[in-house]
Amino acid sequence: MAWNIKKITVEYLIYLLFWSILLLSPVLGSIIKDVSFFPTFEEMLSFWKFLLPALFLFVLNNNILMPFLLYKKRGRLFVFYLLCIIVACTIIYISFPLEEPPGIKNVKLPLKREVWGFLVNPRNVQILISMFVLVFNICVRLFFFTIRRDEHLKELEKEHLRSSLEYLRYQINPHFFMNTLNNIHALIDIDKDKARIAVQEFSAMMRYVLYDTSASSVPLEKEVLFMNGYIDLMRLRYTDKIEIRTSFENDTRGIFVPPMLFMQFVENAFKHGVTYKKRAVIDVALRIDDACEMILFTCRNTVLDNPARLLHPVQGGIGVENARKRLELLFGEMAAMRIYNDGDWYNVEIKIPIRYDKVYNS
Repeated sequence: MAWNIKKITVEYLIYLLFWSILLLSPVLGSIIKDVSFFPTFEEMLSFWKFLLPALFLFVLNNNILMPFLLYKKRGRLFVFYLLCIIVACTIIYISFPLEEPPGIKNVKLPLKREVWGFLVNPRNVQILISMFVLVFNICVRLFFFTIRRDEHLKELEKEHLRSSLEYLRYQINPHFFMNTLNNIHALIDIDKDKARIAVQEFSAMMRYVLYDTSASSVPLEKEVLFMNGYIDLMRLRYTDKIEIRTSFENDTRGIFVPPMLFMQFVENAFKHGVTYKKRAVIDVALRIDDACEMILFTCRNTVLDNPARLLHPVQGGIGVENARKRLELLFGEMAAMRIYNDGDWYNVEIKIPIRYDKVYNS
């Protein structure tokens, strides 16, 4: 809003400067050419009356034609009315002879009259000045209108991006809560003491999800702590049924990431990569590549024999599709995500650029 006000102010300052130069052109011409022929006040009044048609066209075009016709996508109607006004003014100028304003003959204008040829006729001068003022006004108005329109479109795009990201974040939280509560429910039947510990872990995780993840980005160290907390929760549930390997970068200070971006793949690994019939392995790693200025996240789990689970992590669901959309919205082509099955492992690989600012969606 403030930026638009500044542009409007600049636009009207340009008009003020333009009209100041035009209205004082006899004075400026005398200063440049010959001070001895400095115009009198009566001569200046006569010259200003000479400019009245140009001023009339300027006010009509600037305050009526352009705002109510051109800006409202009625371009053809604007051109039609503009041409009608120009033709009408030209006919009036030609039909009624006009003598050169008194005293103007003695004013030393910046350009010699001999150079102008047919402009010795004051009507021709009046028509050209009016057309020049009109064209100048249209060019300036269109220039600033285009800038304001582009700024407005950018604001709409930002608002759409914020809305899309909010929608995607709200999809994640219920999904995470449901999966975690199901895990705790299963743990109650196995070991009540561990279930109590799990509830405490879950309460800390819940605070993080409800409060911290409402922001557009979170410190990477908090996201790593959150993933570790979830993995510890899974260790309580699955005990010796699963081998869990983790490798997280130690120094993540000052780096910010979109909340819950990696977490959904850790969830998927436990949801689709663990069975009580077969010992499973889950490997989660996150490292910082300073040379490429990228965050590299990998999550993989051993392939199960269950055909019903075989395709789910690759084909996706809410989690995978959500991550794809968020990566595209936030990073565009700078981010990459690869999900594949090499026969022994389901693999998820994500690369995103390192960012040290807290704002992702603006």
